Amino acid sequence: MYSVTIATVFVVVASQSIAGSTNAPAGETPVTLSTATAEFSWTGFYAGLGLSRGTAADATDAFDTSGTSAHLGYLRDLGTFLLGGELAYSDADLDDVPTSITSTRIKLIGAYDAGHFLPYAFVGLSDIEISNGPNSISDTVSNYGLGVRYAFGLDGRFVAGLEYLVEDKNNFASSGENFDLDDVTLRLDYRF
Repeated sequence: MYSVTIATVFVVVASQSIAGSTNAPAGETPVTLSTATAEFSWTGFYAGLGLSRGTAADATDAFDTSGTSAHLGYLRDLGTFLLGGELAYSDADLDDVPTSITSTRIKLIGAYDAGHFLPYAFVGLSDIEISNGPNSISDTVSNYGLGVRYAFGLDGRFVAGLEYLVEDKNNFASSGENFDLDDVTLRLDYRF
């Protein structure tokens, strides 16, 4: 029995030395392969296009609008929250009326980082021009709203979004008329 135990110990020790020890030699750290991917971040510049539908109104009338927009912005991912800014240009036509509304907007954006999903709110200023043939009036108005974006793929380069925006001002261009534009925009962005 004693010789069987010694033979078993000898076989175990010999097999470890032939196959290689399961322990790393002293002073060396074992190499491990990581399959974890880099964490997604919204930080960076983006540019995109949008299609919008909305309503433009004064004190007495309201008109449906449809338009297009282009935008360029930057977001900084701070962990749980994001801050950013956006410059946008929008051109909309009033349905059934030969009138157009162009708007150059600047927005300050605050957002919540939910991975590839990004709910956000914004405030800013818009320079609006309303044109009817050769006649036009313009003024600077406030803008504010809410939106949501979703980044597709592992790197999230393509982003689809939906945004609700309000632009309004009392006594627009000193005309005595109030101006209100409510607008929903379907957006498609590319992140650089």
